[in-house]
Amino acid sequence: MNIKTVIQIFIFLIIIASLYFFIEKTFLSEKQEIIDLDLEDKEVKVEKIEVKDSDGDIVENINYKSIDANGNEYRLYASRGEISQENENIIILKDVNGELRLKDKPNVYIKSDFAKYDSLNFDTYFYQNVSGFFEDKKIYSDNFDLLFKDNKAMIYNNIKFLDINIEGSADKIKLDLLTGDIAITMLRKQKIQIIKE
Repeated sequence: MNIKTVIQIFIFLIIIASLYFFIEKTFLSEKQEIIDLDLEDKEVKVEKIEVKDSDGDIVENINYKSIDANGNEYRLYASRGEISQENENIIILKDVNGELRLKDKPNVYIKSDFAKYDSLNFDTYFYQNVSGFFEDKKIYSDNFDLLFKDNKAMIYNNIKFLDINIEGSADKIKLDLLTGDIAITMLRKQKIQIIKE
């Protein structure tokens, strides 16, 4: 099973869990917790989702975990999530941490104030005070998009990256999630700045 299929199953689980919480909140007034909600093939699971009393479609203390058939993991943590009023497939997350554990590749950690999660294609758009970490590299930007349907990550807007003795800036960084290839570009007619200390 490829990562796209696993991610689709993961979103399906999120939708099922959201429906469960809606029914629980609407018809049953007690606080509930779901632990280890598995699919039949046990490749993708939602480990813990806790719902507290609040208005609207709000979920608190979000902890998602998905694993594909190759052993790659995607974890997403948020203090709070709210279903978008414009599109029910979009969940706006607050205080977000993401973790990509790719098999035979270094782990990627992402942190941001907010993220937009698309439950149809599993794409996650981190924004505002974004920081990314992998190996001994640090990247800071305004936006970090994980595009699972394309197996790519894009980092853009006010990028600063640090690597041991190197500091640099660019307009856009593309990362291929399958190969690990990285492309750094400038959109304006400036050269990529690299400052070696």
